[in-house]
Amino acid sequence: MEAALRIFMRFLHIGSIVVLIGGAVYGSLVLNPVLNALPEETRASASTGAQNRFRNMVYLLLLFILGSGTYNLLTGPHHSSTWQMIFGIKMLAVLHIFATAVLWAGSPHGDVIINGKGKRRLAGMAISGIIVIFLSAILRSLSQQGM
Repeated sequence: MEAALRIFMRFLHIGSIVVLIGGAVYGSLVLNPVLNALPEETRASASTGAQNRFRNMVYLLLLFILGSGTYNLLTGPHHSSTWQMIFGIKMLAVLHIFATAVLWAGSPHGDVIINGKGKRRLAGMAISGIIVIFLSAILRSLSQQGM
């Protein structure tokens, strides 16, 4: 039963990250350019609708990532100081993702340009997400080597 719980928590963690970072990449590379091509009035209502549809999902994904990540960390093996250093750097990037996601979800129009002003939160979240995935691959490699 414990093995099944570990597998489920790992799946929940990785799956939630895939949906969050994938949504940020899609929003940054596809949705925002399409919305920015619309007239101002249509752009505002369309971006608000898209924002409202994904807002609760962002908060739920952040909760899943935090809960399953904490579980995975506490039930995992002890690691070397090199592993812990890389993990600390990864956590700084994760904190950036969390803060950016909360700011994006709380904004009225997301990142689209309204009244001449736009943000690039999703792009920053996507870049940080890719960095976190890269650091996770390094940590996994170190874990498999027994470090």
